[in-house]
Amino acid sequence: MTWSKARAAQVHWAALTVPERVDRLRPALRMLADRIDEFADTVHRDNGKPRVEALAHDLGNSLTHMRWLFDSAADLLGPTPVPLSVLPNRRATVHRVPWGAVLIIGPWNVPLFIPLSEVMPALVAGNAVVLKPSEVTPASARIIEEILGACDLPEGLFQLIQGDGSVGARLIAEGPDKVMFTGSVATGRKVMAACAAHPIPCTLELGGIDAMVVCEDADLEYAASAAAWGATFNGGQVCASVERLLVHSSIRDVFLERLVDQLERIDPTRDLGPITFAGQRAVYEAHLADARERGLEVPIGGQFLDDSRLAPTLVAGEGVLDSSVWNEETFGPVVAMTAFDTDDDAVRLHNTVSCGLTASVFTTDLGRGRRMARRLRAGLVSLNDIGATLYGQPELPWGGVGTSGFGRSHGANGLVDCTWPQVIEESRLGAMEPKRPWWYPYSADQEDLLREFALAHAADGKRQTVKRLASAGRAAATLFTRTPRR
Repeated sequence: MTWSKARAAQVHWAALTVPERVDRLRPALRMLADRIDEFADTVHRDNGKPRVEALAHDLGNSLTHMRWLFDSAADLLGPTPVPLSVLPNRRATVHRVPWGAVLIIGPWNVPLFIPLSEVMPALVAGNAVVLKPSEVTPASARIIEEILGACDLPEGLFQLIQGDGSVGARLIAEGPDKVMFTGSVATGRKVMAACAAHPIPCTLELGGIDAMVVCEDADLEYAASAAAWGATFNGGQVCASVERLLVHSSIRDVFLERLVDQLERIDPTRDLGPITFAGQRAVYEAHLADARERGLEVPIGGQFLDDSRLAPTLVAGEGVLDSSVWNEETFGPVVAMTAFDTDDDAVRLHNTVSCGLTASVFTTDLGRGRRMARRLRAGLVSLNDIGATLYGQPELPWGGVGTSGFGRSHGANGLVDCTWPQVIEESRLGAMEPKRPWWYPYSADQEDLLREFALAHAADGKRQTVKRLASAGRAAATLFTRTPRR
């Protein structure tokens, strides 16, 4: 019933133009802005994150992304003419077609912005949407339901279905037209397998083990402040939080001292918020136990402050590259540090893990930073800023490689991914056309034509190309007049 209702509504919605859909959705933006403080309180209570983060990361990012989307969608989704090099007498246009009924499965760590930044592009592109949010943060998803309730939408176009993973599995089994999932690698594999059984196209954002590279010429005070925030904001419960530090060996000790100083200044009760999902505590305990067994240094942190808070923690020392905190996503206020000697070493160390979502390079030599960034296996790389900050830039495609998943949200790529391309090709000459020279009956003249035509496109230089085309033209002269199309 869920999907039949969604598809019935989607037929009427897809018949509207993109500007008409945007106009129908604008009341959601106005309501979100008018009630920004109220909704920030809801996210704060639902997720536990500090109110300033709920306001900036969930509400603020939602507003900026919606405004960009509404201003840009018509141009990005418009028909695109494509010149044809092989058949210049024909012309083609690529149209963007909505998938139909899309299932979006949201996470608990950014419970408003992440699903909303996928729901809105999917709707603007002409799809119906079923949202299954995390069962850990149900109230934040109801904000989306409320603001879309203020819009003039066909009944069933947007549906909110609460529940745990079994509900998500059932919705996939019932056959949506596309699935967009944000969550852990383990659950992402299950989603991908379930989609493959149909098959259903899917976009997977599965987290990361973000690395921050600190070169010897970096502003160390600035870089230490960035690392402290990047490793611990939202309690470290962010797919793009800094979980690995690669610091040039010549500044390792100085940077360590400054980072510890920055981490000590964090007020856990004011700045971190609690562990949102209780199951994460077991991950923290396992990773810290592994660090202790390996005899790694823990210059700061390593202990739970209460049942719901882990102190900001730094792990370093010989053997850190083999540890869980280096190779697995901790998803908490824990960061592992190692040293490198050359830029090649930094790139190699960065690329050892299977994830590849975000990364950052801190250096005053921007040319050097750009060269390193191009070699890092990560979907987004920032110079002298935390990679997670890029999530708030609405124009940029968000997504990674490897076990960070595939597909993109946000930006032109994310919007276009809410559709599939349909090519419509036609003649420039009208309805009367000659019979195609490669149709039946086959002949030796036909072979000569097709050979010369193919070689013309592989010829070196314009003179050889023209010569080959002239030869092909002579061979085509009789073929084109053999049997005119009526």
